[in-house]
Amino acid sequence: MPDLPPEPSAAPTPSGDDDAYAPPAELEDGRWSRRSASAIPQDDGQDPELAAPGPDRPRRSAGLKVGLALAAAAVLAAAVLGYRSHQRSQALAVGLPKAEALLRLDTAAGYRGAANLLDPLAKLDPMQAASLRAFALAMLAADYGDADAEPRAEALLVEPGRADTVPPFANLATAALFLGRRAVADAATYAGRAGRHPWAGTLQARIAFLAGNLEAGVDPAAAAAAADPAQAAGQAVLGDVLRRQRKDPVGARAAYAAALAASPLNPRAAYGLSKLALSSQIPLADAIAPLQRLLGDAPGTPASERARAALHLAAIELRSGDRAAAQAALTAAPGLDGPGRTWAERAATVMASERKGYRAVLQAPPAMQSASDDD
Repeated sequence: MPDLPPEPSAAPTPSGDDDAYAPPAELEDGRWSRRSASAIPQDDGQDPELAAPGPDRPRRSAGLKVGLALAAAAVLAAAVLGYRSHQRSQALAVGLPKAEALLRLDTAAGYRGAANLLDPLAKLDPMQAASLRAFALAMLAADYGDADAEPRAEALLVEPGRADTVPPFANLATAALFLGRRAVADAATYAGRAGRHPWAGTLQARIAFLAGNLEAGVDPAAAAAAADPAQAAGQAVLGDVLRRQRKDPVGARAAYAAALAASPLNPRAAYGLSKLALSSQIPLADAIAPLQRLLGDAPGTPASERARAALHLAAIELRSGDRAAAQAALTAAPGLDGPGRTWAERAATVMASERKGYRAVLQAPPAMQSASDDD
């Protein structure tokens, strides 16, 4: 039988002997370290994590600070974006109606002013505002021969042209560009795509003039003038339709007067009154003031339009028997060299001599060519 290991001796029992328990030196001399103190459990009724923070407490505090900072940054960014969006909306709400009012003048100064006003807005809104600016530039190119305006208009039309729904003014701008190139079919196509917009009717009537089909321009011109009475272009085109068909000179005069009331420097309306006067359908005096205004507007009216106004004014003065006033009008015309002055004197004589109807004189020199005088 194997020997068993000896039984362990019983644990010593405490006794009064001082050697039985020797306290650490730190207790004897009252020294406590933070490490030894923190190792002693505390039970004072508090959450242990709050009462005795562990080693990850600093990390949690730092993470909380970072989170709060990120949240504050997000709130600030949202506020900035909201403010910018509000400012953008306000700028467009104020600028777009002002630009459309300038377009309604149907003058070079109006189109140029609208294009300048819309320049920063087109960057904020590359659809509606950019389309509106493209239209202003397209009309400058088509009616006033601004060669730089055409490529700028085309550049603005790239993004609107790719949209699922093309803005009306993008189609109108394209129609105006084709009108300036005398591309009747393309101009009619894009004007039709603009729907029942007042400017669509105005352009459709002018396209009909270009195609030699006056009858086709009656309804669009009437619709445009009725839809927006403050649009000088529509009123002036309606006056041309009524005058050239020789059916309603009274209506033509009223339409021209409405156009000039909305836009005192509108070239088409001023020339239209002159043609009614030279056709003996209204008094000669009624046409003089609008032509004089146009001739004297050097800051805003292009030289070719002012020269054209001088031609009409000279014809009216010749009809009234005042040759000196006729010569003075042609002298005030800008850009007329020797051959141009000779052509203008002969043309004014022909226009003044025909009393049964207005007689347009063709092959005008470049200094007197005008898209607004398109008989």
